[in-house]
Parts: sequence; C-alpha cells; structure tokens
Amino acid sequence: MRRILAIGGGGFMMEDALSPIDEYLVQLTGKARPRICYLATAGGDLPAHLEKFHAVYGNLGCETSHLAFFRRPDSRAIPVASLREALLEQNAIFVGGGNTKSALAVWREWGLDTVLREAWESNVVLAGMSAGAMCWFEAGLTDSFRDGSYRPLDCLGLLPGGCATHYSSDGKKRQDLHAVQRAGTMPPSIAIDDFAAAVYAGIALESVLAWRTGSTAYQVRCEGEAVTEMALPVKQIGR
Repeated sequence: MRRILAIGGGGFMMEDALSPIDEYLVQLTGKARPRICYLATAGGDLPAHLEKFHAVYGNLGCETSHLAFFRRPDSRAIPVASLREALLEQNAIFVGGGNTKSALAVWREWGLDTVLREAWESNVVLAGMSAGAMCWFEAGLTDSFRDGSYRPLDCLGLLPGGCATHYSSDGKKRQDLHAVQRAGTMPPSIAIDDFAAAVYAGIALESVLAWRTGSTAYQVRCEGEAVTEMALPVKQIGR
C-alpha cells in the first residue's frame, strides 16, 4: 500500500521530547527494524538536523541513513551517485523542513523527483514535516519566495490538491490561503496544524492524527465567492 504521512509541524525537528508522530512513522513501516533515510535538502543539510534525526530514529530501533547534497558524505550518508538504488531499498523516506522551492529545484536537477515517485509506487512510506509535507501535493503554500507572503508553489504532485502547514500558528497563512483559494490560483487544499498530521493511503486521505489538544487539519476550498474551512475528525495518538 502506498502511504504518505504529511506532518503540519512537530516531531523531532520541533519537539525536545520523543514525539508520538516519530513513533507512529516507525509503526507505519510495519517493520521491526525499518530502514529510514532522511532528506534534509530544504534545510541545507544542516548538521544539527542530521544528528538529531540519527539520534531519535536510531533510538527507535531504525537503521538510519541520510542523503545530503550540500555536505561531504560520512559513513551514514547514501551515495549521491547511487541514490536511486539506495532509496528504493528503504522502508521509509523522511523529508525535513526548510525552503520548499529550493529543495524541489535541487531534487529536479538530480532526478530525485522521479526517484521519489518510483519509491512511493514501490510502497516505500513517504513522510515529512512542513516543506516535507507540502512537497508531496500538487501545490504547497510557502514563504520560500522570501517576499513576505505565502504563495502557491508547484510541487511533486503525488497527492491531489494543495497543502498548507503550521496552520494554527500563523494567522497570515490562513489569510493568504483564503486569498489564493478565492483567486483560483491554488487547488482545494488540506491545511494542517502544528502537532497534527494527515495519513494518506494511495491518494485518499485515510486519517488525521493529533498529539496536542486542539490540533487538527482542515479542508479549505472556494465555493462560489466564499472560502469554506471544514475541520476534519481527529484521531489522538500518544496518550
């Protein structure tokens, strides 16, 4: 079964204590010792992010690796020259947060966009937070353009529609998402709060998870001249 875990905010990149969503990803692989590779391209392969990933997922019993385009490889890095073969051997691939536009440009230059689709079609679980959640959709609402606004960005298109993340923590993001929905420049979208995640089976939304009170996800679309925002049912985890 093709699965994608889109995290609005949280997990090892944002939380000091072990997060239920990181534990959930391990369980989602269905493996006792899953192979999980981290793509930190959006954050410039920041060493602190790489180290935290290896520490957290290593402690969860995973066989960890990472793919870094901006750092010299160490013993935990998969070779860029054979990235396709290495990624297709994974049980899950986790994409970190950062600049979505820059990450997609690098991936497309290296052909990684095609490899990620192939991995998904081969039932490798795809997951990520923030930029790593938006990238799987047709479009993401991002500040990657660095002009002070959130704008639609064409993404990988594995999942239909658009995606916005960190939705509850930024009122401007809600305002800008509603604006692009009214303008018709972004397809109907899922907007995911911090400490919430959307689970997809194939291209269908299977469930919304949350591990903080009040966190959820919303279906946002324009109907006529009005933008509607519908909160989705939530399954609480980590309690």
